[in-house]
Amino acid sequence: MYKKILVAIDGSQSAYNALNSAVDLAKQFDSELYLVSVVNTANLPMNVGVSYAPGLIEDMKKASNSDLKKAHDIVKSAGLTAKVNLLDGEPREQLVRFPKENGIDLIVMGKTGTSAFTRVFVGSVTRYVSEHTDISLLVVV
Repeated sequence: MYKKILVAIDGSQSAYNALNSAVDLAKQFDSELYLVSVVNTANLPMNVGVSYAPGLIEDMKKASNSDLKKAHDIVKSAGLTAKVNLLDGEPREQLVRFPKENGIDLIVMGKTGTSAFTRVFVGSVTRYVSEHTDISLLVVV
């Protein structure tokens, strides 16, 4: 039923709960897993005339790669393989674009992510994806 399953990884417990559900589905349907994390380079904190802290993007990439490695280890321990993708940009837009461009059949996301600030001021990534994708979406608590 689902040939390609994307799991959005942001380091939150909700994302790892989503990963566990996706692993179960991948086993059931013999699906390919895609682990995707997005470094939010579109909403970096800036003041007028002052850029963000040097090395901030690299630190964000390191943290995301660490989250992806942990997720990949979970997938491997379940006896599966996964394609790992670290993307840059606005997470909501990337998580709508990437699945469409890669023939994903199912997006699996956690209900809430790591950033309360983002949820309040930018809006929920999960909510945005649910409203802007035409791909099946499983939201996991």
